[in-house]
Amino acid sequence: MNFSEIRIIGEDEILRGSKSKYVCFFGGIFIFFCFLAMRFSTYISFLFSNSGGIPYILISYIVVLSIGPFMTLISSFDIVSSETETGSVRYILSKVQRSSFILGKFFFLFLVFMSASSGIALISLIYQYSTGNAFQFESIILFWISSSLYLGCFIGIFLFISTLSANNKISFTMSVVFLGILIFFILQGNESYLKYITPFFYGIKNMEFMKGFPVGAGYLTAFESLFSMFLYILVFLSMSLLAIKRRDL
Repeated sequence: MNFSEIRIIGEDEILRGSKSKYVCFFGGIFIFFCFLAMRFSTYISFLFSNSGGIPYILISYIVVLSIGPFMTLISSFDIVSSETETGSVRYILSKVQRSSFILGKFFFLFLVFMSASSGIALISLIYQYSTGNAFQFESIILFWISSSLYLGCFIGIFLFISTLSANNKISFTMSVVFLGILIFFILQGNESYLKYITPFFYGIKNMEFMKGFPVGAGYLTAFESLFSMFLYILVFLSMSLLAIKRRDL
């Protein structure tokens, strides 16, 4: 692994990569969806009549949990398979290490969606200020970290699938199927142990803290959730690195 090569791959994706505008476009749509959810939340304000105002952070987080996986799928499924399909991966890997290639791709996607999470957090702060609600900087920070790691889990999943796939059609199909399986697992309810292998479970655990920063036992629960998502990313990123090293390209 070479940090200089990782930076070069990441910068190339951002400045000259064919997917850069495409990924940033969907990151912008993601922010726009969250904006719409907060903008029209006044129509369901009666649901929050006992909470001291509309919890814009919670509304944003629900949008992230629900549509974030689909946005990352659209943006990530062909991040490696497109290079494999066109054969350009051979040229790239003749110049950089395989691990640097994968890590550069990952950090490019992660940076885009982390920036999207930052934009959503900023909009939430603006809405809080405009409605006279008190600033909740701790909750905003928790939202930003939790959202970024949650989306990072799915980036890791789809990057791994894209690394295994020979072309974009296979990668897209496998990604959709895998996401469907994860949704099926979480829908089994709290009684099923399958929930522990889905990012949904760890993301949902932090929902109750979006109205206020956790204290006491809640702080430990939030930390465990964030740490679990971080480990989830490491597992799939490690599998992607192992897959690219073993592939005959």
